[in-house]
This record gives sequence, C-alpha cells and structure tokens, in this order.
Amino acid sequence: MNVSDVAEMLGKTQQTIRIGLQRGIFPFGAAYKLDENNKRYVYVIYPEKVKEYLGENYGKEN
Repeated sequence: MNVSDVAEMLGKTQQTIRIGLQRGIFPFGAAYKLDENNKRYVYVIYPEKVKEYLGENYGKEN
C-alpha cells in the first residue's frame, strides 16, 4: 500500500497524506528521512492500521 492508495481511500490528496505522516497525525504509518542531508522522505504505511482507521464498514454497501 502506498501514499496514492491511502489518499484515494480517504478522499484526500497525496500531499495531505504525506504531511500527515510526516507530522505524526495519521496513526497508520510513518515518514522518515534516510539521513540529515536528504530532503526526501520515505513513507511506511501499515495496511491493517489503515483499515482500522477507516473502520470496519469501509467499502461495504448499505
């Protein structure tokens, strides 16, 4: 699962997901830099945590 997948599932932009992970706002993943000189982040997203965040009724028809 990647940033694009999560953004689509939550109906948010990819940038929103990236910033949320960088700031520790979203509980389903993390963002980190490989070293101090690198401006790029690496994102780790845990699919089971995304499902928990969305709730068990996500994707089910009413």
